[in-house]
Amino acid sequence: MTRRLLASTALVLALAMALPAHAETEAPTPRPVVTEIVTSEATRLRSFPGVIKATVETTLAFQTSGRIATRPTELGDTVKTAEVLATLDQITLAEDVTTARAALKAAQAEAELAAQSLTRVEELNRRGVASAAQLEAATAQHQATTASVRAAEADLTSAEDAERYGTLRAPADGVVIKVEADPGTTVSQGTPVLTLATEAGREAVIDVPTEVLAILQPDARFSIRPRSPNGPAVPGKLRLIEPVADSSTRSHRLRITLEGNAPSLRLGSLVTAALDVPATPLLTVSKSALFTGPSGPTVWRVGAHRTAEMVPVTLGAEIGERVVVTAGLTAGDEILVRGIHSVQAGQTLGKRIEE
Repeated sequence: MTRRLLASTALVLALAMALPAHAETEAPTPRPVVTEIVTSEATRLRSFPGVIKATVETTLAFQTSGRIATRPTELGDTVKTAEVLATLDQITLAEDVTTARAALKAAQAEAELAAQSLTRVEELNRRGVASAAQLEAATAQHQATTASVRAAEADLTSAEDAERYGTLRAPADGVVIKVEADPGTTVSQGTPVLTLATEAGREAVIDVPTEVLAILQPDARFSIRPRSPNGPAVPGKLRLIEPVADSSTRSHRLRITLEGNAPSLRLGSLVTAALDVPATPLLTVSKSALFTGPSGPTVWRVGAHRTAEMVPVTLGAEIGERVVVTAGLTAGDEILVRGIHSVQAGQTLGKRIEE
């Protein structure tokens, strides 16, 4: 009996001692890690909303003052070269010309009388009948009336110009995209009346974040597609980056010249401009993935069997919170973006958690 009890006790003790040893040999479960998949920045930031505008937009105004009598054109109208867009009150302008002509005739008559008077006084002065003071007065009167004639001539020219400029015509074929003055409005010289988008060319206008400029080449190409379903794409080329950013959105305006045409790409049409992906992918990584290793800038890459690999990288331009990588990584690589200072080379990493 005693012998059986001792044997049972020994078996229990052996099992108790074996259990901790077995637990110690179990590998701990790798902790999950926050990673990202390296992709081309051209793919990440390639599509932007925009609108079709004319390459040349002309603001039209009368070259004289007056009251607008007619404006046969409306917003959105298509017009041809020399077509009448608006007219000023022609009756008033004609009356101004008539008044100016009458004033000129009166000034000319006064000047003629003054010239005749000066001739008589000069003759009397030679005979000693008229005094020097009388001669000076006659000369001054002649000069004054001559100046009045010149002023009246200038007034007549201005009135005739105003009558001629009282008709506003289209300088080229185009579309009226803005109306700023209605019939009955009195306008001054140079006051905008209409804005005409000429048919000289069309372009897509888009706004992009400041950081996108770092990846744009001077000859960057886009595919412009209307937002309507199944609309054909039209190629475009970057024409201009406006240098001043919008103060509220911190975005820059890009103008893209259309190199083709489509019926759906009318002025004012909403479009999407897709940046053509370059032949060599432009890779970027989050700044939070970078640390300084033995060879300089470095990232942790998730390698085979999900082990941590220390990979030196060559960096390019910064794009906001991201940095261009010119060497060291390829598209599709998985890299750590959090907890990079608590990882060792060869460490087994857990499942991926997206940031």
